[in-house]
Amino acid sequence: MYRFILDYEYRSISAELPLPPKAMTTKLGGKNVTLDLVNSGEISVIKDIGLRDISFQVLLPKDDNVVGAMAGEFHEPIYFLSLFRNIMADKKPVRLIILRDLPNGTSIFNGDISLSLESYVVTENGGEEGDFYVDLNFKEYRSLESTEAVITGGEVKEETTREVKETAKTYVVKQGDCLWAIAKSELGSGEKYTELASLNNLSYPYTLSVGQTIKLQ
Repeated sequence: MYRFILDYEYRSISAELPLPPKAMTTKLGGKNVTLDLVNSGEISVIKDIGLRDISFQVLLPKDDNVVGAMAGEFHEPIYFLSLFRNIMADKKPVRLIILRDLPNGTSIFNGDISLSLESYVVTENGGEEGDFYVDLNFKEYRSLESTEAVITGGEVKEETTREVKETAKTYVVKQGDCLWAIAKSELGSGEKYTELASLNNLSYPYTLSVGQTIKLQ
């Protein structure tokens, strides 16, 4: 079972798509350059790998009476349509969390990537009033890390400034939270959500309630 979660930290929103996309396309290209030199012809210059382009179509149903809908909190289409618009208007990245769960509860190759929403197209079909199909196009997001100059022995070096976060002992579940997102924000890795499930005696599929206290250690 696939689960797609949009974690938009800028507005403190973490929302699971009501239905997983039927397919997702990831395009990865290079930035290689071809030059035409006088008297030498064409040569190729191989450059660093480019950013990933990710696209998929999601169905936003008008109600939760849909086969295959996720067990999490249901949101009407307008909720997600407003979220998509705000992401583009705010000019902020969003995290796409993909959970790939097998029937026995085992997770494989989970994903967590920061993306910029490049464009989206909304389609309504006759006879399906209230349902919206949205084609989403994302690009991998990479930010410039904060650096500061440090003088050591007359030599100037750049050091990356990182904020050290002290792990709390408990976490109170907010609306839109999922165990993966909690593990990512509080423990530094979404992959540790199985440890949280075991620590808190949560059974698959780890259903959470608003106000519930989760032990982190």
